[in-house]
Amino acid sequence: MSNIKILCAGNPLLDLSSHVEMATLDKYELKLGNAILAEEKHLPLYGEIKSGKVEYIPGGAAQNTSRVCQWMLKDKQTVCYTGCVGTDENATILKTATESNGVVTKYQVDGSAPTGACAVLINNKERSMVTNLGAANLFKISHFQTEEMKAIVNSAQFFYLVGYFLTVSPDSAVHLGKHAAENDKPFLYGLAAPFLIDFFFDKVSELLPYVDIVFANESEAATLGRKMNWGEDLTVIAEKLAAWEKVNTKRTRTVIFTQGPDATLVFQNGVLTKYNPIKVASEDILDLNAAGDSFCGGFLAAYSKGQEIAKCVEAGHYASWEIIRQNGATIPAGEPKIQF
Repeated sequence: MSNIKILCAGNPLLDLSSHVEMATLDKYELKLGNAILAEEKHLPLYGEIKSGKVEYIPGGAAQNTSRVCQWMLKDKQTVCYTGCVGTDENATILKTATESNGVVTKYQVDGSAPTGACAVLINNKERSMVTNLGAANLFKISHFQTEEMKAIVNSAQFFYLVGYFLTVSPDSAVHLGKHAAENDKPFLYGLAAPFLIDFFFDKVSELLPYVDIVFANESEAATLGRKMNWGEDLTVIAEKLAAWEKVNTKRTRTVIFTQGPDATLVFQNGVLTKYNPIKVASEDILDLNAAGDSFCGGFLAAYSKGQEIAKCVEAGHYASWEIIRQNGATIPAGEPKIQF
């Protein structure tokens, strides 16, 4: 495990991407341009689309980030990803696909539920997504208490989590945060979604003091600003979040707010800097779903190699530019143009 330098934890999902007729969407009462959690009535859908032409793509926010990060690092098997999967065929597909990108997977396995899956139904370039979290919901802190995972945590020099994980195992998140703070290791965290701030704010506010670098898009940042009574001015929110309660005072907190095609805001050491992303023609964009995840992956790759923040943001923008021109969080063929 001596090669592992970056540990990412999250909710592993397997995206099942398939082009379908409107009849399939109507059958399961689904709408294009929408994303929902699966109900009982949707469960037969996963088997149904697998009987046709389907593309399997590893998913889940932190898993996306780990794969993009590893793609942009020359040394493979330096990124480790963990989360909970089942004992089914989808777990095997997910493990094989993620490890083919050079990532070390150390899944917790729980056969009482199927591996988390997201049905991505495409019709005329529009999509409807149905997610069954399945085993991803069953991750337990006991996984980090195994000798193997203790060794990985100790060897890791960087930690990355996303807000979704707080709905599953907040004690695991704090466990990693405490380890990072006590050992002066950088702890990076993505706010992930406005609803997590609105409805799981107690968990978010418990973890934030351990966070050295915070990522959010403009809507997540504005939601946090409202929740904290800081208003909705992103500059003010970034400054206040950077100065908010922190356990490891050896490191100042850096705050990074992406804004799609608009300038990324970075607040570091009392200074706000704006960085413009790479322009992409609308007709070249295939899928924006993993834009934020891939930004974090590129940033993390550069950051883990000691690059300055400006270079890290450049790497993040490049990674997003590449991934949004793919279907799902598909790693492009060939080597990246920026690598560390």
